[in-house]
Amino acid sequence: MADGGASDMIMLVSSLIVAGIVSAVLIQAWAGVSMSLNDGADQIEANEKTDATLISDPMNIDWNPTTNQTMITIQNTGDYTLNISDTVILLNGSPMNVTQRGVIPSIWLPGSIVNFTVQGNISLSSNDEVYLNIVVLSDNLNPARGVYSFTEVIRIV
Repeated sequence: MADGGASDMIMLVSSLIVAGIVSAVLIQAWAGVSMSLNDGADQIEANEKTDATLISDPMNIDWNPTTNQTMITIQNTGDYTLNISDTVILLNGSPMNVTQRGVIPSIWLPGSIVNFTVQGNISLSSNDEVYLNIVVLSDNLNPARGVYSFTEVIRIV
C-alpha cells in the first residue's frame, strides 16, 4: 500500500512540474503575441493620422520639356508632421527627383502647404494624361512612423 502512495505522489509532483513549465511557455508566447498586436495597432493609428492632398490643378500641370521638370503643391491634411525630404513622387511610373521650392516651411506641419520641383528623365507632351503617385512619411514617431500614398491622373499642358 505504501508503495502505491509513493508512486502517486511522484506522478503528482511530476505533473505539477510539467504544468508549471507549460504555463511559463504559454505566458511568454502570449506576451509576444500581445506585443505584436500593439505594434500593429500603433502602425495603423500612425497611418490613419498621416494624410496629404494635391493642391495643384491636376488638369493643368505645366511641364517644361527643356528641363524635364514641373512644379506641384501638396498640403499636409493629416494630424502628424510630415518629413519633407522623404517625399517620393513617381510621374508616369518613373521615379522623380523631388526638391522643395523655397525655404519656407522647413517643417511640414499639419495644414501647411509645400511647393515641390519635380524633375526626371521622362518625355511628356502637351495634353498627355499620366499618373502622378505621391508617397509621404510622417516624422519619426515612437513607436510607429506613418505613411500615406495617393495617385492622381494629371494632364500635361
